[in-house]
Amino acid sequence: MDANKNSSQHKHMQDTPGAKERLDDRGAHVVFACVFVIMLLLPLVCMPFASSDASAEKRELAPSPRLMVDGKPNVNVLSEAGNYFADHFAFRSLLVEWDSTLKQKLFLTSSTNNVVVGTNGWLYYSGTLNDYRRTNAMSDRAIRNAATNLSLMQERITGMGKRFVVAIAPNKNALYPQNMPYYQLKGDGKTNAERLLAEMDLRGVKHTDLYKAFGEQDKVLYFERDSHWNDMGALLAYQTIVGQLGFDPVDFTRDGVEQDAHTGDVDGMLHPVSAAPEKQDVFTAVNEYTITNDAAGVEDNYIITAANSQSAADTLIMYRDSFGNNLLKPFAASYKQAVFTKLVPYDMGDKMTAFAHDVVVERTERHLAYFATNPPYMPAPERQIQNGVTERGGNTSVFVQQNGPYLQIEGTLDNSVVGDEDRVYVTVSGEDGNQRAFEAFLVSKSEGSSDDFEGAAQNEDNGHVTGDWGYRAFLPNDVFMETESKEVSVLAVNGNSAYVIAHGSLGDSVG
Repeated sequence: MDANKNSSQHKHMQDTPGAKERLDDRGAHVVFACVFVIMLLLPLVCMPFASSDASAEKRELAPSPRLMVDGKPNVNVLSEAGNYFADHFAFRSLLVEWDSTLKQKLFLTSSTNNVVVGTNGWLYYSGTLNDYRRTNAMSDRAIRNAATNLSLMQERITGMGKRFVVAIAPNKNALYPQNMPYYQLKGDGKTNAERLLAEMDLRGVKHTDLYKAFGEQDKVLYFERDSHWNDMGALLAYQTIVGQLGFDPVDFTRDGVEQDAHTGDVDGMLHPVSAAPEKQDVFTAVNEYTITNDAAGVEDNYIITAANSQSAADTLIMYRDSFGNNLLKPFAASYKQAVFTKLVPYDMGDKMTAFAHDVVVERTERHLAYFATNPPYMPAPERQIQNGVTERGGNTSVFVQQNGPYLQIEGTLDNSVVGDEDRVYVTVSGEDGNQRAFEAFLVSKSEGSSDDFEGAAQNEDNGHVTGDWGYRAFLPNDVFMETESKEVSVLAVNGNSAYVIAHGSLGDSVG
């Protein structure tokens, strides 16, 4: 009887108006949910079979998550796994491409924080926005630190009988702001580059003015969808730099234009699948060089070249960044032998610089703080203290450690006893009473940066972390090898006045 009742109820439900439609809707919802779940899982399921191309987006992709770090469980494994999935899931490039195209075409905006979509098809790198808006102004102290360190580099290089020049590669929007979007407002006041160039002038550091050189040209010399200068721009930079070095540049004749010759870095970030190559002026003679080490091309961090021309003379070392990629070609074709290095900090020791007749330091505008945060790896210049030294005291710290062929002495200065214009000397005394003095680099640490030095604390200035009061000196290990017990002193020097502001002992940390 119950069975007949249930059968009757089921038949009644089927006969009820709309019941069949409700069952059909329920089935459609299930199918839709299954398809939706499959679509969500597809990028994860297909991930082992999909390749990730870091070069397509012109950036370094997140590495694989690690379960253990230094023999201990990795507490960040979940966040690392999330970052890894975000960078490596299947079909990522295609989805990024679709998203970028829609946003650029419909809203004139970028789908990535790394790219600024300008007008007339121009793209800019967002890493230059702080310079453009004047929102990353280096402190006056940091500017002085950078200029002081450059002057110490120049002193070393020219003291070895070599030629030296610094070249600042302008940000693209510093030269060509006309295609920046209207909502990105150019800031007021002097840029870090203008301030550093002026400070270098005061200290006699030889440099080029590429802003003036490019500003005098009618033709646009940067790529529209790349953050760098094109080959014609690189050639102008080459001519300006060698002019400062004091010799005539090689005349590289233009041989025409090659269509679809260059894919821009910011274009690759925005359109990893369909970035549109740009035309490029062709200077065949700039390719007349041979890479003589195992470097694969201009992107490598360390490249040795030899010019093919028998008339090429002299030798060069260039400390460079990505602006040196196409700048490398005319220099390599001009010098009998040349070394191009992106490795940091700059190695300016004897082994690195001994062979070179000319030394060029090229750095892009957006990374000028590097000169203050990362002084080069080179022996500190020796100084003579003319008059007596008095004690001033304070809370300056001293840290000593071994660093290859050098004894690295560094710390944080007490800015209540050290003036803005004071130089910093490190003196080392042996048991026999002999004392030698060496000038230290002045070190900044940008807030939020990884550029730091061992044990150096940040100072407070009007409630703000400045991090501009560090010092660092590299002393050759054999300076005082004749004694076992050695004393370190740190001096603030201004003209003929010298004050001891800290004491330490080699091998100890005193702070």
